[in-house]
Amino acid sequence: MDAPGPSNLSSTPPPQHDDNNDRLIEEHPTAGQHICIVSMLHEHWKKLFGGRSEDIEDKDVEDVEDVEDEDINMGDGDVDWRIARWAVQEGIGHKSFDRLMMIPGVTEKSGLSYHNIHGLHKMVDSIPPHAKWKTRELWYKSDPDDKHIIHYRDPKEVISTLLGNPAHAKDIVYHPRKIFTDSSKTTRIYNEMWTGEWWNMVLEGATLAPVIIATDKTQLTQYSGNKTAYPVYMTLGNLPCSLHHHPSQHACVLIAYLSVSKSIGQELTKKHKSARIQQIFHDSMHFILEPLKEAGKHGMEVVFGDGYVRHVYPILACYVADYPEQCLHTTLAVIKDNIGVSTSLSNFQDCCKQHLISGTVTRAFWDGFPLCDIHLSITPGILHQLYQGIKGWSELSQVSGKERKDMARILLGCLIGKAPSQVILCYHAILDFVYIAQYPSHDDNTLGYLDDALKLFHNNKHILTNPDGCGQNVHDTDLVPVRGHLNIPKFHAMLHYAQSIQDFGTTDNYNTEMFERFHIDCAKEGWRASNFCDEVPQMVQWLARQEKVTMFESYLEHYKSADDIQAEKKAGVEDVQGPKMGISISQRPSVANQPLASIQSKHHCPSFSHHLIIYLNQFLNRSHGQAIPRPQLHSTQLPFDNIPVWHAFKFGRDTLGNDIDGS
Repeated sequence: MDAPGPSNLSSTPPPQHDDNNDRLIEEHPTAGQHICIVSMLHEHWKKLFGGRSEDIEDKDVEDVEDVEDEDINMGDGDVDWRIARWAVQEGIGHKSFDRLMMIPGVTEKSGLSYHNIHGLHKMVDSIPPHAKWKTRELWYKSDPDDKHIIHYRDPKEVISTLLGNPAHAKDIVYHPRKIFTDSSKTTRIYNEMWTGEWWNMVLEGATLAPVIIATDKTQLTQYSGNKTAYPVYMTLGNLPCSLHHHPSQHACVLIAYLSVSKSIGQELTKKHKSARIQQIFHDSMHFILEPLKEAGKHGMEVVFGDGYVRHVYPILACYVADYPEQCLHTTLAVIKDNIGVSTSLSNFQDCCKQHLISGTVTRAFWDGFPLCDIHLSITPGILHQLYQGIKGWSELSQVSGKERKDMARILLGCLIGKAPSQVILCYHAILDFVYIAQYPSHDDNTLGYLDDALKLFHNNKHILTNPDGCGQNVHDTDLVPVRGHLNIPKFHAMLHYAQSIQDFGTTDNYNTEMFERFHIDCAKEGWRASNFCDEVPQMVQWLARQEKVTMFESYLEHYKSADDIQAEKKAGVEDVQGPKMGISISQRPSVANQPLASIQSKHHCPSFSHHLIIYLNQFLNRSHGQAIPRPQLHSTQLPFDNIPVWHAFKFGRDTLGNDIDGS
């Protein structure tokens, strides 16, 4: 059964933007200009992959020192590389691989240049990384023994890698666009980030790289244990959100692991410990993202995957986080007003509390970013705000996003007959808002539907705080107030969804749910591959190898010669790939051999045989005289009388909100 969608708040159905051939697209005339072109892009990439490599050194130092350089070495043949890729991507255990290599005859018959997992890793580690991993220690002068280690990499190098990936060269967008439903320009369409208002305020002639940063602490253990990780992700608005959502595309990159150390001044009060934890977060993010400030002001030259060199300005566009982190990020205005007039830390915090601010952070990490308004950059999140907050299920733990969506699908049916009509209207309006907010494409009309759903909720929400005023016999239903008030920040955030969509495109560009999925590939899988002792350096190394294998495979595929492709076809070489979007049918037909006459009668298609002849005739070679001339088709007979028939098929589609637990 299909997932239930929003009810019809208007008689006009949502527009089908993808099928509208009348829409008008206006591209920015000067943005995205290139400086020059790399004459031999293949040689440029060959230099990258054939040069010296820098690897990770697991030491607690300020910067990781370079290890001894080694030339990249892919062994003696293609088999070396294919087996190495298989072992890394499939997560083959180190001891298991060594036991395989110890079987008599395996090494000799396979002709591998390595004989154990150490040799395989040495070959993979010789591939240059996405960006060099480093470590940094932070500590308070009053407590130098409590070290807080962050593992990070230069965000400028990550940006160069994302924009320079030849696999995404045809997908990268260099300039913003304004899309309208027709030439009258009365109805604007919003979907990708480059269709929003924010990017359309780009500097003249500049190539903008809208930076999307996401942080979210995640639990590594389930049901027992307290191991956590604090990953920081980065992607760019130049890439379509369809690439962001798939970890295998590597369009979203892990740029840091923040410290999760709980060793924070054992002699301090709970209040001071909280203050230190918050300041450590801001200091860590400040150090990691500092290179973007200078690059945002003066730009940086980047070789793109299409071979052109462009002067790029990376600008912090969106910061994706859950509500507690959002509060931690957006307090600088109050801080600046009070820090200069306060006489002590306690006095400063007291002044901040008058504005409902804790006053524990004195320097925010985003202070100084060019063209950045952090209050505008804090975007709404479907998973944390709507499914976990608005639905009242925030108390549930160890519940997946898919399970929360399943509960939302049956919520309204569970309430009917057990609650007054105004309560039903409230939840009906909230569900409408949740589903409409997840549309993969919006226009001015659908944003109106979003506002209508919100108004319907506000017009009936008093029933949740004052059931006696609903005018119904509430004693029969034993209805009690949900709470004394609805002054909840997550309810207030619903007012900003329409504006965020107009500024940055649809919510799937910056939804927290997308980054929840990356926890599996960038944190949990790496943790499971470690020995659970000092695991973060091992997680970093595991992730680096996964990225190296993927990037080198992209290099080989992109610059594969025509002779290589033809040789693979003759040899029958084919990589196993996952399912693709399209039409899927069952393996067995509903009717194995149904006569053509029966099909024409039962399915009310008397001209089925004739049109089948026309369709099949298209595949016959005309140059060799195999195709039948069209005037003769009416007298042509099919060489068969029965065909298999399927009664159902399914269209492949992206689910609303890109279910993090879906396939």
